[in-house]
Amino acid sequence: MPPLQKKYVSAFTLLVMASILVPTYKTVAGYDRMAQTASNMTMNSSVADLTTTSTEDTNLKGAILSSAASNPSSTVKISSVSTEPSSTSSSSSSSSASQDSSSITEPIAPAADTSTLNLSLEDALKMVETSNSDIKLTDSKIQIYDKQNQQAKARHDANIPVVDEDSRKDRDLNYKRTQWTLDNAKHDRENQLKNLQVDMTNQYQTILSLQQQADTIGKQIKDLDTTIDQINLQIKLGLQIPSTIYGYNAKRSGLEALQKMATNSINSSMNTLKKDLGIDLNRPVVLTSPMVTYTKFDDSDIDNRIAKSVQTTYDIQKMKQDIEISQIEYDIDFYYDDTQNADTIQLGIEDKKATLENLPVTKELSLRKAYNDLKTLENTIEADRLTVEADQINIAIMQKKVEVGTSSSLELLALQSTLLTDQNTMQQDVIAYMTAAANFQNSLEQ
Repeated sequence: MPPLQKKYVSAFTLLVMASILVPTYKTVAGYDRMAQTASNMTMNSSVADLTTTSTEDTNLKGAILSSAASNPSSTVKISSVSTEPSSTSSSSSSSSASQDSSSITEPIAPAADTSTLNLSLEDALKMVETSNSDIKLTDSKIQIYDKQNQQAKARHDANIPVVDEDSRKDRDLNYKRTQWTLDNAKHDRENQLKNLQVDMTNQYQTILSLQQQADTIGKQIKDLDTTIDQINLQIKLGLQIPSTIYGYNAKRSGLEALQKMATNSINSSMNTLKKDLGIDLNRPVVLTSPMVTYTKFDDSDIDNRIAKSVQTTYDIQKMKQDIEISQIEYDIDFYYDDTQNADTIQLGIEDKKATLENLPVTKELSLRKAYNDLKTLENTIEADRLTVEADQINIAIMQKKVEVGTSSSLELLALQSTLLTDQNTMQQDVIAYMTAAANFQNSLEQ
């Protein structure tokens, strides 16, 4: 029998080989003892890896194979059978083990990019289209819609004779419906991208505002530390009573709490921004663009702009096409006596006609509400501005009182904290206003 190459042998194959080899043995009892030994070896493992190097070892392996019949659940792995010297077989076995080890080595994942990313707002807006998971999902759906449309067009262009309802729909309906679906998906993607970019601008500016707030609080804490050192020195010199420091320490603790809150908000908002842009959450990101400045929305000739937007809105065109396609489907179902489906489609057509009739009014109401909300935010920002100006006047007055000794620096710190809060409120309202203005402009163009 020719030497066996290294391979795995099923239990069935082992039994067949054993039935051929065993009758050739001269001393059955001796081989039975070897078979019993091998059987004991295989009892402790479901797989036995046996390497033999001579004709005698080949006979031994035959005996072991015959013993497999008494333990059919085990599996024997034959590494090699050879009549070459043992040194050659040993080298082959080592090479085989090395190959087995390398075959199970898993590929090493590329190291994560931990370099600092300097991210401008312009770059962030570009990354929305290339890296945002929602846009990627939409693009995948568009690819599917495009494939379905191509298949429907191919069946339509084949001009197969109409023999039943399905072939009639292939000729007159399906390619129109798939084209309608594809066109709407592309249009919706454009709106989705614009909305996501507006949201990204809002996130970006919010983080900048929080960073500015945290920095301002940090400066206040530093200034307060200087005051605390002065108060402690005065207490040591007997110029102040010990209880004087309590209010300053409490003020410092309050500022530290505010700074921690701002820092936590920065981290949370930054993680959301990274997720939306497909950036590794562990990668450091530095925002390099400046804060947005408050600019009033140009509402000149707003009535005519709203009227034009209502007349040209895509939703009207979309609904009209949907009704036309649904009417084709109804006619086909009615012709082929598919009455149940025809009745359902007819009811749907009536609902769509009612929606189409109300679309202009619905669109105008939506635009008017968005515009009114925008004007309300303008008024809010104006009130914020007046409040901040009042705070600054109060601080200037208090500063003079502290200088002449009629007021304490603790009172001045309280006014400065109020100013900080009011400035932050105004900045958040400005961001909300600029976001609302961008969304309103997008609505006028849809």
